[in-house]
Amino acid sequence: AFRAPFGFIGTKAPVPETSSNIEGGVKLALAGTGLSGTVAVFRQTHDNVVTADPVNVGFYVQSGRQRARGVEVDMVWEPTPAFSLLANYAYTDTRDDGVAPGDRLARVPKGSGRVAARYRVLQGTAKGLSFGAGISAFTSRELTLPNTLTVPGYAAIDAQASYDIGRFTLGASVVNLGNRRAFDPYSYLGYPVVAPNQPRSAYVTLKVRI
Repeated sequence: AFRAPFGFIGTKAPVPETSSNIEGGVKLALAGTGLSGTVAVFRQTHDNVVTADPVNVGFYVQSGRQRARGVEVDMVWEPTPAFSLLANYAYTDTRDDGVAPGDRLARVPKGSGRVAARYRVLQGTAKGLSFGAGISAFTSRELTLPNTLTVPGYAAIDAQASYDIGRFTLGASVVNLGNRRAFDPYSYLGYPVVAPNQPRSAYVTLKVRI
C-alpha cells in the first residue's frame, strides 16, 4: 500500500509513504465448552514515515523503515446463556530503523489487554437484570522518538448494570471505578503531548426500542 505524506512540511520534497502487512491466524469454537475466539499473528512495515524533525522545530522528516509485529488473542467463554467471560491480549513489538534505530515506536504499548465478565438474569422476578465488570491494562508507552520519555502503564476498572423493562432498557455504568490517576500519550501536530486519563465517571442511560 502507499499514500501521500499528508501534512508534511520539510526542507526536502516528500515521497510516498509505503507499507506492507502479513498476517495469519485461527478462529475456534469448541463444541460443548462455550469457548470461542481468535488467535492471530502479524507483521507490518512502513517506509518513508513522516516524523517530527528532531533538529528543526515545526518541520518534519521522512524516517526510514518502521515495523511492528506481534500476537493478538481474543477469547469468549459462555458456559451458560446467563454468563460470559471475555479476555483479550495483544503483544506488539515495535522498532524504528529511521531517526532512532532500535527504539520503540511512540504511543504503542508492548502489552495490552482486557478481562470482563457479565451475568444476565434469565428467570424469576429479576429477569431482565444484567451486570458486569472489567479491567483494562496497558504497559508503559514511549512518548517520543527517539525514546527519551516514557508514560507509565496502568490498569482501570469499569462496571455496568442494566435492566430491561419491555421496550425500555435502563442502564448505569462507572468508568475508572478505582479512580486510577494516569496519563495517556497523544500526538498534536506531530509533537508529543500527554493528557490525564478519564477520572471516575458515572453514567445513566435510557434506551427505547421502537
